[in-house]
Amino acid sequence: MKHLFVLPILVAVFLSGCVSQYQATPPPAEESKQTTQETIKESPTTEQQTSYFGKIIAGTTTKYLRFNKADYQKALNEGKVIYFYFYANWCPICAKERPNILAAFNELNYPNAVGFEVHFNDNEVTPDDEDISRQFGISYQHTSIIHVVGVDKTGKEAFRSLQPISKETIKEKIASLV
Repeated sequence: MKHLFVLPILVAVFLSGCVSQYQATPPPAEESKQTTQETIKESPTTEQQTSYFGKIIAGTTTKYLRFNKADYQKALNEGKVIYFYFYANWCPICAKERPNILAAFNELNYPNAVGFEVHFNDNEVTPDDEDISRQFGISYQHTSIIHVVGVDKTGKEAFRSLQPISKETIKEKIASLV
């Protein structure tokens, strides 16, 4: 009969020791989760490094985006080659040329280059568009003049075109700067 009382007491002592020991040591899953988060902070993935905030208009590797200041600054900070197309949605020349630009960016394979469509003097102009247009001296949009600017990895203007530009020329210009 004495053994019947001793056995439950031993079981209770054993279980209480296991529970307190388990609570004193954090579970391994928490440790690995914390280590994983520290690793992400130390070495961001390629996707994190190349993600943009603005609307992607064309391209998978070489993105062609609707211009915004945050993405432009990110591209500058990463030392990317930058292509600007100053575009007006009412311009018939722009409407004819835009498919060449989209096709070029859909074919380009340079992760260290990016293109921006900057609206000028149309109903989609933003303050960011106005600022970058002033920065590059774009002061007018006319139905017979196209404005294209290329910027090298250091942020310096590398080429400018006031004429319609073919898909192949776009690809060649960008390739010469990467």
